Amino acid sequence: MESVLRYLLRWPSVEYFMSHYAWAWPLAEVVHFFGIVLLVGIVAVFDLRVLGVLKGLPLAPLQRLIPWAIFGFALAATSGLMFVTGIGANLYGVHPYDVAMTDTWLQLKLLFMFLAGMNALAFYFTGVSRTVDALGPDDDAPPRAKLIAGASLSLWLLVVYFGRLIPWGLQYTYGGQ
Repeated sequence: MESVLRYLLRWPSVEYFMSHYAWAWPLAEVVHFFGIVLLVGIVAVFDLRVLGVLKGLPLAPLQRLIPWAIFGFALAATSGLMFVTGIGANLYGVHPYDVAMTDTWLQLKLLFMFLAGMNALAFYFTGVSRTVDALGPDDDAPPRAKLIAGASLSLWLLVVYFGRLIPWGLQYTYGGQ
């Protein structure tokens, strides 16, 4: 399994791109942050409405923004993968697999991303989304919807928090070599 992951995480073309063009890394950062803003911004507003903070907003228009949040996730995931495949070899001379196996912050970020995805699946596959779709302005969401919304908001904020710690973990682990 390790050899398969080592093969899948090694993209020489991405490593070359990230190391030979001075504008590649900043561009990937901009794309990553734009994706995060789309994803977390839309999800946060939706979750806050379900939690009752923005009760005056109708939920139907917010639901129409979810495809944009998914697009933001795709942008952030793609650029994030570029960071993981490019950072180890370019900055520290380390295989991306080794980065994934040693950076605790990266592992925690991926764990919380997985949990946020499972939470989203629970929202849609348990019927809670249909209940929320029926809510009008000023309607209160049921407790199960609030629980899922609170977990979603917390999990995505943890993803962002641990994502910001990844460079420090890499510096601590590989910076002294």
